[in-house]
Amino acid sequence: MLGLASRHAPPMAKPLYYTFGNHVHWSGQQWMWGYDVLPSSVRDMLELCEATGARGNVNFDGIGYEKMAAEAPEALAELREAVRSGRIEVVGGSYGQPYGLFCGGESNVRQRVYGARAVRRLLGVWPRTFWEEEFDFFPQLPQILAGCGYTGASLFFQWTWHTPTVPEEECGLIQWEGLDGTRLPATPRNRLCLHQWPEDFEGRLESGLMEKLENPALVQWLELIPSPDWMCRSELLLPRLQELRSDPRFELRCRTLGELIEELRAAGPEPPVRRYGLDDVFHGMSLGKNGDNVPRLSRWCEEQLLSAEAVSAVAGLFGRPYPSWDVYPTWELEEAWRELLAGQHHDNHECEGMCGFVGERSLQRSLGLAGHVWQRTLDHLARRARAPDGHVLVFNPLGWARDVVHDQGIARDVPAFGWRVVDPDVEEPLPYGEASIREEEDAVWLVREDLEVRVDRERGVVTQLRSRELPEGVLSADRPLGELSMTRQGQIERFEAVSFEVERDGDFAQLATVREGRAGSLLRVTYDLSPLHRALWIRVQAENLTRPDGGMHAGLQTAIEPVLPILRLLHDHPFGSSEIAALRDHQRKYPTGDWMTSPQVFETVRRPFTAWSFVDLLLGGGEPDRGLLVVHDGAQGFFRTDDGVRQLLNMYDPWDEDHFGDFFVADLWVLPHGPLTGAERARLAAECQHSAALFRVGAITGDGEGGNGPPATFGGPWIDAPGVVPTSFHRESRRSAGHPSDGFASKVRDPFVLRLVERNGEPADFELRVPGRVAAAARTDLLGRVQERLSPESAPAPWGPDDLAWSRLRLRMRPHEIATVMLDLEMGRQIPRNLDEHRHVWASVHRRGEGGTTSAPT
Repeated sequence: MLGLASRHAPPMAKPLYYTFGNHVHWSGQQWMWGYDVLPSSVRDMLELCEATGARGNVNFDGIGYEKMAAEAPEALAELREAVRSGRIEVVGGSYGQPYGLFCGGESNVRQRVYGARAVRRLLGVWPRTFWEEEFDFFPQLPQILAGCGYTGASLFFQWTWHTPTVPEEECGLIQWEGLDGTRLPATPRNRLCLHQWPEDFEGRLESGLMEKLENPALVQWLELIPSPDWMCRSELLLPRLQELRSDPRFELRCRTLGELIEELRAAGPEPPVRRYGLDDVFHGMSLGKNGDNVPRLSRWCEEQLLSAEAVSAVAGLFGRPYPSWDVYPTWELEEAWRELLAGQHHDNHECEGMCGFVGERSLQRSLGLAGHVWQRTLDHLARRARAPDGHVLVFNPLGWARDVVHDQGIARDVPAFGWRVVDPDVEEPLPYGEASIREEEDAVWLVREDLEVRVDRERGVVTQLRSRELPEGVLSADRPLGELSMTRQGQIERFEAVSFEVERDGDFAQLATVREGRAGSLLRVTYDLSPLHRALWIRVQAENLTRPDGGMHAGLQTAIEPVLPILRLLHDHPFGSSEIAALRDHQRKYPTGDWMTSPQVFETVRRPFTAWSFVDLLLGGGEPDRGLLVVHDGAQGFFRTDDGVRQLLNMYDPWDEDHFGDFFVADLWVLPHGPLTGAERARLAAECQHSAALFRVGAITGDGEGGNGPPATFGGPWIDAPGVVPTSFHRESRRSAGHPSDGFASKVRDPFVLRLVERNGEPADFELRVPGRVAAAARTDLLGRVQERLSPESAPAPWGPDDLAWSRLRLRMRPHEIATVMLDLEMGRQIPRNLDEHRHVWASVHRRGEGGTTSAPT
């Protein structure tokens, strides 16, 4: 009987999960569509949920939630209630929705921390699921997310102005593994992922993957703006979702993304592990556009901010008077970070011609705030330092001792996060000796020790580069350094040299050539030998550059193509580096006219790859691990060629319509080398970039407060781990909104924060020394929650006065780990002014001003 009944029973409906992410933002969209963008999107989303029973996710920028609190508190209250009831989950949660691949490591950390705090403060929850609509991926991101409390993710990014490529999977759940081994369960990109257009539903329910999966899930991006000026509105989606709910083949299960991940994990089987590298993905962006103006300015802001934080942290160790009102200028620096993080929003980069000028002003405000903190604190330290008048206090904002170039010369061996006072009249020797010039009839040689660079007079290009590691030379006349080309009106333009100059001034030696293109384009290329490194320094300056044809391959490029075979390519990305093959082509789409309405066409981008600050070409033909380390100051777009790489310096992006940046400055350093570790590469890249810093690093000393001020030499945290790179030293505020109750800062006023990154891919067991006595210390996650208490011991001073007490802590780090150490340093505790002792200054002066007697100052 049971068998007979089962033959006549209707087939059981198959479970079908559905979730959506609603992506809208203050940056860009509110600027263009007006104040109602965020509140109207919330209400349209809630109407969709009410009408269909859908549950979904909201993906606004953190600054957008803050703007809603000020401008649309009623809509924010509605969203908060939807989050509380479980109908809506907050996903993404970054402060400024960046393309994280194009931002520095510390910027990526602050994006997640500031965003998570904003969400917690305004919506009452910590974000737990990572899902950003625009491409946000790099190998260290899982570790950063886990450090901010995230427990799940999605790797489906929507195509909008960009065309990201992520591997397509045949499953509904993976374990996304980062460079350090951190894993997050994540929904991958697969054939059931939907873009925001209702038309994207076509054919999905009949796909082979729908049949294959026991628990299929439709994962859809939406951008709900109920306006006739937009193409994604709940009224257009309602019929599709109602059809889905009434389809007898399926039992529709609407979930938030976090719920979906939990249920798919519980249903099994164990998700496969996927460690995607940057060979597996493509960002789909127009790198190089407008001379990389936005990402380059963002990089300068981050460098200035980290420098301002470091100098402010150490300045507060020596008591009053402080360079700011308080022991640490918390508000100014946090506001500078907020401006930077908002300026890093993807619309400011992707839509530069439409709204990027607004984001650029945010970046300029960030630079101005941080720059003022840096300069006044540097001057303050110089005035107080125990040093003769007229000497120069030179500050090193990086986390290891190094030589520093300043306006008056070179300061050797300046401590990490610290300074040395130098006599400007005493010339300190250069680490690699003086540079010289050797002139020939058709060429000029730049020489420093064993590094020799030959520059062709007529062409203005480098035709040979030799060093101790590469004595045979790595270039040839037909594959030089410094050539420039782009495509305009379908023809290649190569910029012929029109002048060549040899510039000498004492120890200074530089070669300069001016190149001219059609229609008045001018490029100035200078060649110099870095004063601190065995490196050729190339600077390209463009003035009135005529707009090339649209697309990446038509843009202005320069080649690095050695005659020796390239065995391996290494490149870096935020907080890490790895090997890359760069052998795949990808597609990039562009409009043919108006960005919103014109037909779109595709460019085949041939073998592209990115490099945050360097690419290392490891060469054959001799000893292993010798090569050319190529460091740059912000032009992150590269192509692999048969003989080397090409760097994209500028391009015209048709998405920007009439906008094109015809002026830029780009720096490039080429360092021949023998064996290098990952940490050594990271340090070399940072030092090269800081050698071209736009902000000053030295200040003239004053009277030194009669010997009671800071010492003439002093440094911050010191470590003895060659593979561990300190990346930031700053202070945290106990009053920062959203601090967890179990956070280190909940019981310590303004604790110090040290960020460390293991860059060699090896375990590290090492000693950390910090100035003064340590009242408390702990390893924490990125939100400041205590993971492990540390026990300090007394230690000798690594630099500065021998009689100054120092403390040591023992730490262990796993390969590629990002570690955070928080400290209560007794030297840095805030000293109150005790103004009650001076009440008489204020308490009676108004009476004298009202007609009472007063004495003239003597």
